[in-house]
Amino acid sequence: MHSHSIKDLLDLPELNVRTIQKEQDQVLIKVAPVDVTQPCPVCASTQTIRRGTAYVRKVRHLDAFGQRVYLLLPAIRLTCKDCRAHFVWLYDCVAPKKRYTKAFEATLPKQAIGATITHAARLSETPPTTVHRVVRQWMATESVLVQNQCAQQAKASTGLVLGIDDFAIRKGHRYNTGLHDLRGGTFLDVIPGRTIAELQTYYQEQPIWQTLNPVAVVMDLAQGYHTFVKEMYPDALRIADRFHVNRYVTDALQMMRKHVQKSLSPFAKADLKQHFRILGKRHDQLTNDEHVILNRLLGYASLLRQVYEWKEAFIVWYDCSPTYTIAQRSYKKWLTQGEAIGHPIIETCLKTMHNWQEEICNYHQLRFTNAAVEGKNNKIKALQRRHYFTRNPACYKQHILLECNEEWIQYGS
Repeated sequence: MHSHSIKDLLDLPELNVRTIQKEQDQVLIKVAPVDVTQPCPVCASTQTIRRGTAYVRKVRHLDAFGQRVYLLLPAIRLTCKDCRAHFVWLYDCVAPKKRYTKAFEATLPKQAIGATITHAARLSETPPTTVHRVVRQWMATESVLVQNQCAQQAKASTGLVLGIDDFAIRKGHRYNTGLHDLRGGTFLDVIPGRTIAELQTYYQEQPIWQTLNPVAVVMDLAQGYHTFVKEMYPDALRIADRFHVNRYVTDALQMMRKHVQKSLSPFAKADLKQHFRILGKRHDQLTNDEHVILNRLLGYASLLRQVYEWKEAFIVWYDCSPTYTIAQRSYKKWLTQGEAIGHPIIETCLKTMHNWQEEICNYHQLRFTNAAVEGKNNKIKALQRRHYFTRNPACYKQHILLECNEEWIQYGS
């Protein structure tokens, strides 16, 4: 292959290929600058004199055909005639005193996102300290760009729907709150804490989120979130997340199952305990074998059958209510169905359903859930497990913003 063809493959227009040599699993490409002289970096004068080559730099470039490629760059000494400054030839493809080209360093972040520094270092056959340094520098700038792009998209959206949910730093002790753009599918910000005071303090420090104009905000039934949203976005529709609401009903069913099985025979008790997950599944998603088991389980107690039918009626209400007005009427009928059961466990659940009736029914005005938010939370949990948690708060936030907005990342060239 001709040298000019190899130069095109390298995509380094400032260099000419002189020789190519292969040593074991390495390809050594001896290059030289295309230009004869270089302007002085001090006074920008073009009157410079070349004074030979001090040494040859061995710089790692992009791999080719499974082989590591190294550029042998001459460290050309120059002297400026005007200011008498002495300097070494500066290459655009590699920073001074670096052993990796900019193109090679640009590939390291892509290998580290979704993995660990150790894994990326093993793939690229690069020291972990180098990968860590490059990725940290890249994250500091790229996370700001990604967050700004996501924020501008949310700000320009005419039908913005926000999602708010907390995720644990240390479960039972410390939590953060994630702010999501559900329509745009982006993760907007990490808010430290989950109390009203912490949320209000952060919003005062980040006024850009106060300029958003969401038509709706989806969240769980935490009173603090609803109070905060009512203050910050008074015109937004507050929607109770379907997953969290449905879990209240499913938990009531399981509590009833535990209550019923206490008075059953040992065989029936063991049968209910063994197949308790079948009770929680949707009826239309059961297999034929599971239908047989379900009929057997519900035959143990009529009370359990009533609660199961009540749970299924709630799923039908979510799926089949065509309008908001009809949903309100159907919801009241469903509440009446639960009250007819007349059991303290169901009454406790119904109390919550009465208190949040408006937010639950608002789902039928704008059918959005926090399903995407839960997916992002799973990504964050996986990130924390991979890194055994990150003690640096800034780095922790950068990791989350980039992991959850990976499609917005510009890895560079």
